[in-house]
Amino acid sequence: MRGGRPHRGPPAGALSAPPAPPRPSSSRGSPSMDAIRIIKDEHFAIAAVLHALRHQIRAIRGGAAPDFPLLRAILDYIVSYPDHWHHPKEDRFLFAAIRRRAPEAEDLLGRLEREHALGYPMIETLKRQLVRFEAGDDGAAEDFFATAERYAALEYGHLQTEEEQLLPLAERTLTAEDWREIDDAFRENDNPLFGLKPREEAERLYQRILDLAPPPIGYGRRDADR
Repeated sequence: MRGGRPHRGPPAGALSAPPAPPRPSSSRGSPSMDAIRIIKDEHFAIAAVLHALRHQIRAIRGGAAPDFPLLRAILDYIVSYPDHWHHPKEDRFLFAAIRRRAPEAEDLLGRLEREHALGYPMIETLKRQLVRFEAGDDGAAEDFFATAERYAALEYGHLQTEEEQLLPLAERTLTAEDWREIDDAFRENDNPLFGLKPREEAERLYQRILDLAPPPIGYGRRDADR
């Protein structure tokens, strides 16, 4: 895995193209390339998995058989990586540093924190709905699709706001000392908030999604579920 993005050589498609490397910053704190690159790489991986989720929903609505192992792998990834790794790190380190240096960003930070909080129960709802969907309960498929679309829209908008508003603000206002702490937090493989190693788990799940998802999203290796 390179730069925090759980991703090894996928085929052409939603999970393949790496994000453009960030250009050197002229910000106040001259942040290292690591912090910005890792955050953007993590955003890329999250967005790619959300795209795989939407692609699977479109395929099912178009008449394809539901791929429940793939759907479970996608939800497991979201729990393991954004929920247990990426969002808590942002809250504790990036958002906290911006709050100290830029009080005028309080409304933006509050909005992003609320979006983090909104996402957690939506994933729990999706997990329950997927169980009902797989069991064949009436209306469960459309319930799952609707919640998945709402979650994906929330996350896509959230990532866009961070890329277009929050990160430029951070580059303008944070100090070199702030960035050293953020660098260390995002480089760290363990998450002390949860006592977990979510990055390693996310790498495994990301590869599993690649194996299970059909082209052009992934490899379509059906023996991956055995």
